[in-house]
Amino acid sequence: MALIKVQKQLSLRKEPYHMTGWVLMKAIRRLLLLSMTIIMLTGCWNRIEINDVGIITAIGLDLLKGDRILLSLQVAVPSKLGPTGASGGGSNGKGTFVISDTGSTVSEAYRNIQVKMSRRIFFSQSRVLLIGSELAKKGVYHIIDFHTRYQEPRINSFIMFTKGKAFNIIKSTPNFESVSSEETKELAKLGIGLKITVMDFYNMLLTDGLEPIAPKFSLESRELKNKSKKIQAIKGAAVFKNDKLAGWMDEEEIRGVLWLRNEIQEGVITIKIPEENGGGKVSLDIERTEAKIIPAHRKGEVIVTLIVNGEMTIIENYSKLNLTEQKVLEFLQKNIEKKINERIRLSVDIAQKQYQSDIFGFGQEIYKKYPKEWNSHYKNKWEQEFPHLDVSINSHVSVRRIGLTK
Repeated sequence: MALIKVQKQLSLRKEPYHMTGWVLMKAIRRLLLLSMTIIMLTGCWNRIEINDVGIITAIGLDLLKGDRILLSLQVAVPSKLGPTGASGGGSNGKGTFVISDTGSTVSEAYRNIQVKMSRRIFFSQSRVLLIGSELAKKGVYHIIDFHTRYQEPRINSFIMFTKGKAFNIIKSTPNFESVSSEETKELAKLGIGLKITVMDFYNMLLTDGLEPIAPKFSLESRELKNKSKKIQAIKGAAVFKNDKLAGWMDEEEIRGVLWLRNEIQEGVITIKIPEENGGGKVSLDIERTEAKIIPAHRKGEVIVTLIVNGEMTIIENYSKLNLTEQKVLEFLQKNIEKKINERIRLSVDIAQKQYQSDIFGFGQEIYKKYPKEWNSHYKNKWEQEFPHLDVSINSHVSVRRIGLTK
């Protein structure tokens, strides 16, 4: 009865009351729509025109006498940039120029460069941060701090280190692209060597039980059309202890690191066949790999087992082996597994005995599985424990395809 009474009272209300509410709601909707339109039509209050900026494509840092930092910026020349083989790059002209200055800090050097440029320095397009060895030996935390704290530089830029001066590489002439840093970026993206970003390096610095590692970048001489040309190469790695450069690994020594970091995206393994088996060689293409770091805590001691699985395809048979025979495939698989074990063992031995730097993150894996033991025993003396850590390696390889011929 009460519900019927309320409905009757509502039905007796005059029409103007209903119209007033409807008109009010309609007006509010129109106002909201108008406000959204105005907001969408307004420009950015802090916008900067493209003609007012100097686009930085690469950053180089070196250490000079008196602990002065040399900052070198590779600046794009828009009028010289174009498709590969156009006026930018190569022998016909340069798509970039390099401007440098010094400072007691990176930010001070940056400000000293800015007063010499008629355009505002624009870091957001830079994809390469290259650091010279002398500066790396002294410590790079303040450099990473600037790169992550200042809002313009990209934290997904590739970070690399060189044995010489970063300035000499930053000013090098590209061979395939309009800008040398574009060649560097594409080389890093291939995944043949280490691929480390500024954020990756920063995370390694902040993570307990893990030391930083980054690609080693160099310029190598090559003879092209009776002329000596400098070719970019990412071979080996810079090994760190805390934020200071501890030393280098060459191209062969770094392969085990790539296996354990699951960064073997492509590659070829060649097995030399003994003379008693007919001699020759067999090459296999790496299709898929997976590595696991498995710690175990037994009788008050921790040990680490490395499990590596891989799938491969035979791409060249320069031997007398009949690849259709199962025993031949098993023979190849065992030899590949032995070779992978040797590569990983080489990397582990160098990290443990030569540099005492846990670039593999063994300590981090121990923390994940045994946090109590890590915090109470290993965390504060991992630098002393790591060189004596017992590490075993087990590899398992499957040859999936042998090709169409025997």
